[in-house]
Amino acid sequence: MSLSAKSAQGDADAEAYPYSHLGGQIAGGVGGGIALAKGGLSLAANAAQAGKGWLVRLLGGSADGAIAAGLYGAGSGENARERVEGAAYNVPIGAGFGLAGESLATGGGALYRRAFQGAGDAAPGVNPAANVSEAEQFGIPLSRAQATRSVSQANIEDQLRSQGDMQAFDQAQRAALGQSIDDVQGRIAGQQPRIAGQADAYDTVPGALRGKRDGLKAASQDAYEASVNNPDVLVSGDAVRDLPGFIGQRLDADQIVVDPMYHQGASRALKFIDDYIGRLPKETGDVSGVQAQLRWIENMRSSVRKNFPPMGPDAPALKSISRALDDWTDDIFERGLVSASDDVLAELKTARSKWSEYKAMAEPRRKQGAGLNPRYEAQARLRSIVDKDMSPEEVGKLLWGTSVASPKGSAFMTAQELKKHLGADSPHWSGIRQSFWLRATRAGDETLNPSQIAKNLDGMLKGDGRAVANVLFSEEERKMMAAYANVMRAMSPNRSGQNFSNTANRLMPTLQKYAQGIVTALAAGGGHMGGLGPLESLGLGAIAGTATRSAGAVARTSRARAATTRPVPVNPSGTGGATLRGGSLPALPQQERRPLEITVGRQRP
Repeated sequence: MSLSAKSAQGDADAEAYPYSHLGGQIAGGVGGGIALAKGGLSLAANAAQAGKGWLVRLLGGSADGAIAAGLYGAGSGENARERVEGAAYNVPIGAGFGLAGESLATGGGALYRRAFQGAGDAAPGVNPAANVSEAEQFGIPLSRAQATRSVSQANIEDQLRSQGDMQAFDQAQRAALGQSIDDVQGRIAGQQPRIAGQADAYDTVPGALRGKRDGLKAASQDAYEASVNNPDVLVSGDAVRDLPGFIGQRLDADQIVVDPMYHQGASRALKFIDDYIGRLPKETGDVSGVQAQLRWIENMRSSVRKNFPPMGPDAPALKSISRALDDWTDDIFERGLVSASDDVLAELKTARSKWSEYKAMAEPRRKQGAGLNPRYEAQARLRSIVDKDMSPEEVGKLLWGTSVASPKGSAFMTAQELKKHLGADSPHWSGIRQSFWLRATRAGDETLNPSQIAKNLDGMLKGDGRAVANVLFSEEERKMMAAYANVMRAMSPNRSGQNFSNTANRLMPTLQKYAQGIVTALAAGGGHMGGLGPLESLGLGAIAGTATRSAGAVARTSRARAATTRPVPVNPSGTGGATLRGGSLPALPQQERRPLEITVGRQRP
């Protein structure tokens, strides 16, 4: 069948069955438009699904309409010329229909979403889906305003709260927040016991430190008994005789010349060593023939360190002399000049190390030789909580101060000292780690508000508390807390959208009540003016008022549901505009077809 015959048949069907014919044409156009939108072949639909602005959508709708109309017009021609003319005739009209249809779809969709879903925008740089996913890691639900940081959505949710429509969600979110704090504490505790409160971490710390201090002292004494205080451990007289020469070689190796005029301290130290050696009993008149007890050697070493601390211009020489004494002890053991095994040397070193650690806990000093002791304040704090009778709250305050975001000075050193003495795997250290988390998230038994939690965590992880947090928590734990801080910031209202007085939100129910009354009165008055009787007019007003109240309730419920169950707004599908464009195709005017006139010979006038 030719195109003209099909056209004639279509005209006959339209005349015989106008409604069904038109319906079929509209259905076909709508189906084609929707298929193009779902198939990704519609510019306007693609723009809508990508979240583009209204201008891009309108331009895309106009282009879609022009293309569809042009193809529709081209398909109605019987030859190439008629197809081109049909397409050219329909393109501008289709562009107008497409622009109008997309305008209606965009505007109508925006009004519908605003009335029944709320705002669909997101603050610049905010990824709502990422915010929701991060919060789900901690079991915390977010509302749409929290996920998008949208000011307009925050105002909508404030109004919903003023009318009680967000109460259930807010209660569930507060419960989830409290549970998330417990869950993170459990992750920090691991296999160790969980503490019930912040101060509980410091209930056993003084006793643990006291036990560590006393243990160091006892271990040092035991090691000295096994080495220095053993009368059978003797040092060769030859080794003792060679000690001054050994020290002289070390000074030469360090390129240090001891001038008695300028290095009086070092000169006195060398003389002290010579005199000490000279006091050895000489049964044969020769030092080399006398064996010295290891205790005698250790006393000489400690006397040099105590009486000649490295300071001033003598500091380099005195440090070199002190190191030479230590190396000499190792050397005589290696050369077999001591009547003992290497185990005795190990015991001696253990005794020295533990005694030094014990003295740092029991009697910390501000100075180490000529320099300051950087750990003095931390060591002094630990000595205070060991020696004084303090409550757990007082212990925590003495160690860290009152803020985890801005702890006391030298808190970093305090954390290192505690970790060293308590042990990284001890329940005492685990309790301290948990206490920092609880102090950042709770005030006593009450959960802090999300903005304060975020502030505390930021200060602890990025601000003044960063050094302490690096000692307390692993990198993975710090990343987890940073993610938690992000969730807390999302839960905090966008300040640009906050209504601190909340006056408008409190007035909203009253304003809506007045608006419903006005609608009722207008409907009743309009009915009376239209010729209805008094009772009929009142009935019409009542129906209008009920409908208005019902519509408002439905809108509030729908917005509340969207705010709490769909925190990530979904972009429009673009099928609305495609439906209007496709349905408008049958309404396109057809270009009047004129038969081609071909003349042979002369032209017709």
